[in-house]
Amino acid sequence: MTDYPESSGIERAIIIPLDGSRTAACAFGAAEAMARLLQVSLHVVHVTDEALPEERLAEFLNLGPAHAKEIVFHQSAGEVANVILELGTRLDVSMIVMSSHGRTHNAGLVAGSVAMAVIQQCDIPLMILRPLRQGMPGHDWQPARMLIPHDGSPVTAREVDQVFNLARLMGADIDVLHVAAGARQPVEVGAFTAPRYLDRPHYDWSGWADEFMRRFATRQPEARVRLVYQTGDTVKETLAFARENHEDLIALVWHGRMEGKRAATVKGILMQAEVPVLLKRIK
Repeated sequence: MTDYPESSGIERAIIIPLDGSRTAACAFGAAEAMARLLQVSLHVVHVTDEALPEERLAEFLNLGPAHAKEIVFHQSAGEVANVILELGTRLDVSMIVMSSHGRTHNAGLVAGSVAMAVIQQCDIPLMILRPLRQGMPGHDWQPARMLIPHDGSPVTAREVDQVFNLARLMGADIDVLHVAAGARQPVEVGAFTAPRYLDRPHYDWSGWADEFMRRFATRQPEARVRLVYQTGDTVKETLAFARENHEDLIALVWHGRMEGKRAATVKGILMQAEVPVLLKRIK
């Protein structure tokens, strides 16, 4: 068992926070799979005021005996979200994987208090899994398709490169979904909004799609990328597309905060997604 390393030469890692509950441990298979696919080490962090003996820790965290030989454990005291985020920085983490809920599981909430605090502060790619859904990923999980909703804004384009790179490392094909949502189209300088004549695609759809891909979706030539255009509500269209096209993972680039009515798309997808959701927060 180890505490936080002080050196800067640590290999990149996946970390998963666990609190001893089965709801938190349900994300462990996905964390194992990501560590294998990204070829990094797997670290488990347990925040507690009373550290457990190492021989009892795996059992307490609902992990099998074999897991103890393959992962690095960290036990530390403090405010849980802060400990998780600090460890992520110190380990030069590739991804944090965690359940949306832990010991105090309330299915009516988007996420528990710890997960919500991490979501709002984490600049590292963060994979959130909703517990107790059917078919939780196991250690042999191999995502074949990743869905990336893209609003056509430059700020999203700047951050989506990291998501594209993760898809490449996973060996996943990419579906880029652009949902035109009327007045909610991005208004920032350089935004690339929807084509005017979707109902008559021979007018400008082909040229629009080519330009969209040139601007936003050609930075990872190793990944196979498909662009799809829809109109309507972003949450509904994203979830429907993911379900109908058997997507293994939804990746969201987002900015802002979760208070009140903010981040409605992120909240809606986190609440209803039948697959893991990968969040990349804009710094």
